[in-house]
Amino acid sequence: MGSHHFNMGCDNRTVALRVLQQSAAACRLETRVIGADANPYLAIAAAVASGLYGIRHQLELQQPAQKGNGYLETSYGVLPRTLEQATTAMKTSEIAKELFGEAFTTHFCGTREWEWKQHLKFVTDWEMKRYFEII
Repeated sequence: MGSHHFNMGCDNRTVALRVLQQSAAACRLETRVIGADANPYLAIAAAVASGLYGIRHQLELQQPAQKGNGYLETSYGVLPRTLEQATTAMKTSEIAKELFGEAFTTHFCGTREWEWKQHLKFVTDWEMKRYFEII
């Protein structure tokens, strides 16, 4: 599982958020790190809600547009690598509770914690191959 860095850039396919602006009237944003296993409705809701949050609170970007290889840039943080890390980040986020409501956030994080615990109950093929070779 590769790490995804949180960075943005203009017309740069190696960053988390890619800004494409053909003209002053035509601009779009690509969110490039949403996993294929994500619920598309929640992913879109999160993208729209976070954008509106930034507008409502008049937030300005805290980083310049990434030039070059965005995979190498870590100064703005690295996104969670596991379901457990992502769940902990969401569970402790006041912004998530504000955007989605405390009831939804608590319930959703509870279901992800359960899923992570279920995942830990299974022995993977890698573990079988790795540890049986020692015997």
